[in-house]
Amino acid sequence: MAITETDIISSLQILTSVESVQSKEESEADPEENTTADLLYTEFSELLDQAEEEFENDLIRLNLATVSDLTTKRGLAYLICDYMQIGMPEWNAAKIEFNQDSRLYHFARRKGSSYYYNYLRTLENALKADADYKERRAGFFIT
Repeated sequence: MAITETDIISSLQILTSVESVQSKEESEADPEENTTADLLYTEFSELLDQAEEEFENDLIRLNLATVSDLTTKRGLAYLICDYMQIGMPEWNAAKIEFNQDSRLYHFARRKGSSYYYNYLRTLENALKADADYKERRAGFFIT
């Protein structure tokens, strides 16, 4: 089955905090519709392109020829949300409030968000489900 943008949008709405995404049809309507969506179509399209490239590169790096459609949808949804969080000003900060007027952002030393962690777990599960995983792990896999 070919994965469509609608499939990715559904996964975003089910797995993440994104409640609404503007569709291509809504963005091309005159006047433009659903302009208050959490993610506008132009942003979604750009983030999807970036996520697809990173996902494909990770599959190559992990020597995974194919993964299930479900794994692909899940991975892309988590990457898109991770990219959205990175775009937020304090995406990697823990906020410390001293009083109502004073705030300090202490930047944590972590690699990405919980969405990125879930993406890595998705890749790990795909790797473990691969038929050649046990041989590669044992060092017997020869390419």
